[in-house]
Amino acid sequence: MSKQDERWGSRLGVILAAMGMAVGTGNIWRFPRIVGSNHGGSFILAYTITNLIWVVPLLIMEMGIGKTTRLGAIGSFRDFYGKKKTWLGGWITFVCAAITFYYAVVFGYAMRYFVYSVQGVIKPGFNSSALWEGFISSPNETILFHGVAVFLTGFVIYRGVKGGLEAIAKITIPTLFISLIIAAIWAISQKGSSLGLKYLFVPDWSALGTSKLWLNALTQSAWSAGAGWAMMLTYSNYFKENEDIGVNAFMITFGDALGALIAALAVLPAVFALSASEGAAVEALSSGNYGLTFVYLAQLFSNIPGGQIISIIFFLALSLAALTSIIPQTEVLVRNFINAGFSRKKATLIVSVAVFILGIPSAYSIDILNNQDWVWGIGLLVSGLLFALAIFKYGVDRFRTEIVNPNSDIHIGKWFNFLVKTFPVLLTIVVGWWMYQSITWHPDNWWNPFVVDSFGTVVVQFVIAGIVFYLANNWLANWIDEKNPVYAKDGE
Repeated sequence: MSKQDERWGSRLGVILAAMGMAVGTGNIWRFPRIVGSNHGGSFILAYTITNLIWVVPLLIMEMGIGKTTRLGAIGSFRDFYGKKKTWLGGWITFVCAAITFYYAVVFGYAMRYFVYSVQGVIKPGFNSSALWEGFISSPNETILFHGVAVFLTGFVIYRGVKGGLEAIAKITIPTLFISLIIAAIWAISQKGSSLGLKYLFVPDWSALGTSKLWLNALTQSAWSAGAGWAMMLTYSNYFKENEDIGVNAFMITFGDALGALIAALAVLPAVFALSASEGAAVEALSSGNYGLTFVYLAQLFSNIPGGQIISIIFFLALSLAALTSIIPQTEVLVRNFINAGFSRKKATLIVSVAVFILGIPSAYSIDILNNQDWVWGIGLLVSGLLFALAIFKYGVDRFRTEIVNPNSDIHIGKWFNFLVKTFPVLLTIVVGWWMYQSITWHPDNWWNPFVVDSFGTVVVQFVIAGIVFYLANNWLANWIDEKNPVYAKDGE
């Protein structure tokens, strides 16, 4: 593989691949539910603000570090933060890996329902709850589609940056947006959809004074845009020297928010139009990630004219969203192996096998999947704080003036310094809120590590992972080639 293949070919390729990273299943199946259960238009306003105060500065930090070091997360933290902090890069990489293990399973879910739609299974009279329960209760099916998801992801990554990551992004992202727009146009055209539009865009101003709304908005923005996963750190390894970090950060954030909004336009008006009452619609939107997407919407599609076509378009969009998000997650892992001297071919094979094997527990049991989603979702926010700490060590203002601004068409002002310094406060609020919720959900056994969404399960898994990576610090620092630039040893 040539060195040129390990660079982005164009600004468009960078933006599309990064938008693919950001616009994922969280936009399509999570965002509409969170909007629906958090006062609609009020949430949209809060979500916009949290994108600006958390996502934009975090993406800038990731891209600046990745472009400077030209290494994956482990090597970047060694060289940028200090050799004794290499283990923090290992932690960030593991958080991304742990999410990828079960995210491949969710990708498999989306593909299975796309196949169901093509086969005509989603039709008038079918029982959507029974279909869902039957599918997740069949390990042969869930593991099979999990395997297909891993294979497709590995195939794209194996082909490299220009031939794989950039090429697939130029196809899938326009297709994804076209699919969502078609679904949104159909939803808006339905009788009764105006209630959904009103709910989505008209704020309840009193709700802006509630802490829960802002905490949910911050959580969604952090998850949705992929900030803190080391994905943009990894993608920025392939930046040209004059790549614009500031513009890219804003464009990625805007593209992610646009994808989420179009998804909401496809889902909310449809739910309101096809529900018996406004109250029933809000209840449906609060039915959970899986309930809304694979049970409620599938049932709605079966009861409308042209429902099979609409379901095909929707689940195609969901599958594409999952693909474009899991690709950069996996590339985060592959990049570290390449930095250690492995060829892309060998690195991709090792990582793909690991993702398949370590994802089998989540494919086998949805309770395990939900547990990992809970634990490493919080870990993702902790990763965001670690990026901020690395910038503190380097010097926030120095980072802004020496690394970010020289090639930026948008001047990044001292507002960046202020926002980075608020990260510890924001993290404390969000994680503190989640932990409080966990304890109130399980007042008698909140400490039990075997309860899916307990405080105890987070602490135990965090402590184990933290100790392992802390003890492996020196090994990790030496594992990454001391003189291995991003383009070295990428040959076949």
